[in-house]
Amino acid sequence: MDSEFFNWGDTVTADPKEYITLMPGKYTGKVTKIEKQRCESNGKMNGCPLAKITLEVEHEGSKAYVSDNLFLVRSREWRIAQFLHAFGLKEKGEPVKVEKILDSMGRFCTITVFCQSGKDENYRTYTPEEAEYNVEHGIDVYNKIKSFEPLSETVSETSDDSEFGF
Repeated sequence: MDSEFFNWGDTVTADPKEYITLMPGKYTGKVTKIEKQRCESNGKMNGCPLAKITLEVEHEGSKAYVSDNLFLVRSREWRIAQFLHAFGLKEKGEPVKVEKILDSMGRFCTITVFCQSGKDENYRTYTPEEAEYNVEHGIDVYNKIKSFEPLSETVSETSDDSEFGF
């Protein structure tokens, strides 16, 4: 194969990539990749700059990856601010340059993952039981970590209401 494109007679030798489906919930994630891109869709965001963010989370002993697009448009400024705040790169009332997004590389935050079919106009989130039938996942909310948690799923938190902790 001499080019980056396949011809009809070429052979496929690569194995399929294994993907982990994350159930909706909260996870601690670390930014592992940031790509500067332009939106090439035919929608209202066509041609706008965007930052494609990839976060790594640990799920059931394996690494899983979740990506998100931060569209660099004024109507989504709240989302950019939420992202920067989650990584301690922006405080309330403090203006910062958009390029601060790049400073999130290698940092941790808590993310809330959702799952949707893409067919539902209301972007309904699904329960873990329903999620396996729906293929589109995304990051709903970025939050600052209140206290450091290792890379792990934080969905099932146990509360201890007893006076002595047992």
